[in-house]
This record gives sequence, C-alpha cells and structure tokens, in this order.
Amino acid sequence: MKETGRERGKVGLRRRRQLPSPALILSMLALFVALGGTATALKGKWSVKRDDIAPKAVGTKQIGDRSVTAHKLHADSVRTTQISDKAVGPWKLRLGSAAVALGEASTTSKTPVDLGGPTATVQVPGGGLVAIQAEAAMRATGNNSARVYLYEPTSIPKPVMIHESGASNFQTRFSTPGVGAGSGVTNRVRAGWIVMPVSAGTRTFQLRYATTGGTAIFKNRVLRVAVIR
Repeated sequence: MKETGRERGKVGLRRRRQLPSPALILSMLALFVALGGTATALKGKWSVKRDDIAPKAVGTKQIGDRSVTAHKLHADSVRTTQISDKAVGPWKLRLGSAAVALGEASTTSKTPVDLGGPTATVQVPGGGLVAIQAEAAMRATGNNSARVYLYEPTSIPKPVMIHESGASNFQTRFSTPGVGAGSGVTNRVRAGWIVMPVSAGTRTFQLRYATTGGTAIFKNRVLRVAVIR
C-alpha cells in the first residue's frame, strides 16, 4: 500500500516531537546537578555547627536581646582582648549603686522601720565582697537619740545600728567600720567603708530608722554600695 505525502508528513512530525529539545536537555541536566550536589539537609537538634555558618553571617543584629546568657558560653571562651574598651562597666553589671533621700522623715518607733529609703541594689557574684557607706543628718526631741540601721533581707536580716546622735539640732553622721563604731563619726575624713562578704545574687541594702524615745527626725540620707570583688 502506497504512503501518501500527507501521511509521510504526519509520521515525520511524530518522530520529531519525540526528540527532546536542547533547552529541555540543559534544564534536566541542571536539575540533576542541583539534586545531586554537595549540600545536605541538617537533621535533628544541635545539628548546625560553627563550620556550617559562613564567616560574619551572624552579627549582633541577628541575635535577640538576652538570648545569649552566661551559662551558654564555654569557659574561657570570651577573653578581655575580645571585649571593646568601655563595653562593660559597673553601670551594666550593677556592681555599684548609690541612693539619696533628701527630704525629712520622722519616727517615734523604738524598733528600726523603713522611712522610704534610701535603697541601693547590686548584683553580687559568687565569693563577692561588698563595701557599704552611709550618711544622714539627724536629731531627736527631748533627751533621746536618733538611730540609723543597715538592713539587707539576706545578708543582714536583723538591722545593725551604724549611726546614733543625741543632738537636738541636725547633726550629720558618717558610717565607719570596726568594733564599737555603731554611732558613726561626725567627720567625713574619719569615715570609712564597711566591707563584708555577701552571698551571690541580687542584693538590696536599705537604711532603717528608730529612736530611743520622743521623735527622731532624719534628712539628707545617702547610701552607697559597691561590689569590690
């Protein structure tokens, strides 16, 4: 049976359509290369290591606030040479605090009470030492004495007297260390820091007040606390 020209054209067209085009061949080749490349999926927790991250790919802008804390850092992984000058100071570590209460406050209590501070809070590391200094102007009515005490819920749960004055006019007293120094001193040159060990954590120191009788009045109260080790 003879094959007409139209029929031969249809057969040739079908044969040409069965052959892939060069563009299709290239796209398929690219797909195979992509699927068979060196990249591998990382599975499971902690599967991303340091060498999986390109240098400088992660900066401070990519790290959320407070997302990196001390317990996430390996020991000795951060050294002083890696910290910029003035990047870390007492204002960031809360190693020092000073508080002032200028206005007058009074009490008739014979046991130490809170008269609105001042209150100073510091962050104490393990094995830390804290230095404390306080001052206040005080007076008492009648033949009585005004008293100032130091208090901290954990370290000094029972308030300790650091100032005492029987003056009827305002007298400024400064804290000083040592045995028998509970009355403080009237000369700033003779004043000193009270140094004591304090357990680690956030520690809030406060001045409290009392009188031996009558009314005790206080003003210009200052409390300074510093972590020195």
